[in-house]
Amino acid sequence: MALAHSFMAVTALLTAAADQPTGPQVESVAVFALIDSNEWCPGGSVFLDLRTGAFMLYPRLARRACQGRTVQVEHGTITSAELQRLRSTYAEVSRAGLRRADCALVISNGGPQAVVITAPGFSGGTPENLGCWSAEAHSLYEDLLQVFGTSRERRD
Repeated sequence: MALAHSFMAVTALLTAAADQPTGPQVESVAVFALIDSNEWCPGGSVFLDLRTGAFMLYPRLARRACQGRTVQVEHGTITSAELQRLRSTYAEVSRAGLRRADCALVISNGGPQAVVITAPGFSGGTPENLGCWSAEAHSLYEDLLQVFGTSRERRD
């Protein structure tokens, strides 16, 4: 009987330990970005949950296919390596902010670019002028573009 109680106690401890999350916890953070714009076709956009890696993507259309086409929304989950990289870049943005004080004038032939972050107790977006984005905001945008940009472009 004592052996059965000991076995049940060890099983309960192991079960409780298995239920505890491992590694650093990521708060619920959502990132929305207008990505991969150009002067001919509308850019794509992505909504990403940094806690789970789940995303909803409107991919950019290729130049020859961008007139009169509808875009199929892509749903999925990014790889763990991509998620870790984006979490790391987000951590830098959360420390530095999305804006910089000393703005520079930037002229772009592409469409609008934007990054919007929503986290518990915080919501913010990049300024309209690209020259006012912080270096960290540019890094997050570039990382998002690597994951969701032209490699996922719709060419049909």
